[in-house]
Amino acid sequence: MVGDGLRRRGRVAAALVAAALVACAAPPAVAYTLLPLTTEEARTLPSGTAEAVLGVAYFHNGRFPPFTPPGALRSQELVAAPQFRFHIAAGSWAEIQASYETLYLDEESTGGQHNWQFGSGDMRIFTKVHIINEREFFPGIGLRFGTKLPNANRRDRLGTDDTDFGADALVSKDLGPLSAHLNLGLLLLGNSGPLIGNSFRAGGQDDMVDYAVGVESAPLTGSAATTVVRLLAEIAGQGNSHFNNDRSVARVGLQAQRGRLTFYAAVDAGLVTGSEDVGANAGVVYTFRPAELLHADDLP
Repeated sequence: MVGDGLRRRGRVAAALVAAALVACAAPPAVAYTLLPLTTEEARTLPSGTAEAVLGVAYFHNGRFPPFTPPGALRSQELVAAPQFRFHIAAGSWAEIQASYETLYLDEESTGGQHNWQFGSGDMRIFTKVHIINEREFFPGIGLRFGTKLPNANRRDRLGTDDTDFGADALVSKDLGPLSAHLNLGLLLLGNSGPLIGNSFRAGGQDDMVDYAVGVESAPLTGSAATTVVRLLAEIAGQGNSHFNNDRSVARVGLQAQRGRLTFYAAVDAGLVTGSEDVGANAGVVYTFRPAELLHADDLP
């Protein structure tokens, strides 16, 4: 019986090692995510497919969180780490997206007060719907909508402690050497009042327009390569704010995909005063089929 147990554990270990080798060295699959961009493409994940994402982001001298008045801060360093994302297809035309992060904030106000905090960020839940397939002369069209749940502590300035809502039309077109993506929609930020000073009152919401224009290169490596590299770039932001929440950034990055794993990294620069001076983000995406993980018929 001891021998049978050892052989059984040996077969299980061999199966786990084989799965790890497949994940890291399998032939390249299609990259479904545009990370490190914030731009979303119109298509959804194929039916039965999911993505798990682990990432980190850094922002230097931004104006975080929203509703921070201009001129209130002398300096600010913000790190979001770790960032967790999970995307899963809901059939062949819809996708559910969830994200959560913890935040490290180090800032100094213009009055000389220093604020150092580490704690929970907010959770976001979105649904993306694929409406029209891309054709030769017509782009693919989708819709993405969702909400931010107020998990972060407002008193620590890690969030607004208010609910936000966003909805965007998504347009994507393959142009051969690159793919182009356009997101345009509405962003409603709940107004819980100023976090520094008393420049306005709480109540109502900030009705804004948000946008993103992104491009993704075709693979830079040959079809026989085991690692596929792509370049990506975008301009993204939000405008028409009544509370100085306008933001805009230019971002450039790359993806390196090997089998089920996609590594990404990017740097960005703010284009308006409310955005960070510079920023960066990086992470890894694991693409898988949940049904395969749940399937245990082959195990003894």
